[in-house]
Amino acid sequence: MTAKNPGLVSSYALVAGCLLLLTAATLGARGQSQERGQDRGSPPRDFRGNCTAAECHDQYGQKGVVHDPVATGDCQECHVLVSGEDHRFQALPATVELCASCHGDVTADLKFAHGAVTGGACLVCHDPHASGRPGLMAGDPTGICLRCHVTMKEWVGTRTYTHDPAVDDCLSCHDAHGGDNRMILLQAPPALCIECHVEIGDVVAEAAVSHDAVSTERSCVSCHEPHASDTEHLLLREPMDMCLTCHGQELDSGGKKIGDITLLLERNSNHHGPIREKNCTACHVDVHGSKRFRLLGEEYPAGFYAPYEERRYALCFQCHEPDVVRDGRTDALTDFRNGDRNLHFLHVNRQPKGRTCRACHETHASRNPRHIADAVPFGESDWMIPINYRKSDTGGSCLPGCHKQYGYDRITPVVNIVK
Repeated sequence: MTAKNPGLVSSYALVAGCLLLLTAATLGARGQSQERGQDRGSPPRDFRGNCTAAECHDQYGQKGVVHDPVATGDCQECHVLVSGEDHRFQALPATVELCASCHGDVTADLKFAHGAVTGGACLVCHDPHASGRPGLMAGDPTGICLRCHVTMKEWVGTRTYTHDPAVDDCLSCHDAHGGDNRMILLQAPPALCIECHVEIGDVVAEAAVSHDAVSTERSCVSCHEPHASDTEHLLLREPMDMCLTCHGQELDSGGKKIGDITLLLERNSNHHGPIREKNCTACHVDVHGSKRFRLLGEEYPAGFYAPYEERRYALCFQCHEPDVVRDGRTDALTDFRNGDRNLHFLHVNRQPKGRTCRACHETHASRNPRHIADAVPFGESDWMIPINYRKSDTGGSCLPGCHKQYGYDRITPVVNIVK
């Protein structure tokens, strides 16, 4: 057959050729794609051992800590195969039962359990596949804790003083799953605290006189906020206020009564200097434990009488001049003198029965000048020796239980008849 229009025939032939080439290219590309799929491996119905080896999940094996089922390819320990044709899995719900099927009950027989554990929220803290951190932690442990404990995050972030573990590592003090101690602490205070605060632990262990605040149930947290505080040394309150939370009432310590200091201060306006400065530790230095009575930082006679040695009054002489009891005669060292006869020297600097500071003075507060007490304890009896002190412009007098009334005057010495 002869073509009537050779040009048209040529055009048809060109189009047909292009279509054939396009078809061939498409089929070839499809074939190459299928070959690549075959090289990669079409997932069989049993996927064990193939998931982490496949390119799509190989990142798990590149992390430092790999969950055992992932490392061994036993993905079906935690995932259910839905379809082997299109590689579809369904993750089992992360529940206490699922994790416990391998890990057991991590809170069994414990008194206290972390709510996240009993609620089956294991994946809030742990990565189920692999992690760069021990314990398959899903991130920085403290950061994970503070995602839930947001009020603690705000508290620690806005206080002046912070406890290092509260910033760096909550797990220094807490067990993330549970424990036998309140607040899921690793140990109960003070044992937990002295793991780090070794020197204080030594003081507590070696103390001849212990502070009940340390040895009671709450121990260290009786006084200290364990996470953060606006008060130095992480105290719960300002130092003196902290002391008065306990010493604002009469206490019994080892069978001995300790008076209500709050009541004493309210009833007596003449406060000792450290009290005015709200600094109890000026005298009671060893607040965790001491070799001295009343947790004092330096030597101070415990009784009414003591043979004079300057070292016995080291506590007082931190502030007061020791010359006040060294010199028998003076016209300047003290107002407690009869003419130039130093009556501090007369009372204190004696052998063997020097009168100690506590024979006349109240160490916390008094209604009288110079902290003169109304009455002082004597021996182990309940009797309080009255002082009956009377002040004058140039001297004064006293009528205590230990002698009859004697007077003194700095300008005109009083003649006291001693019998």
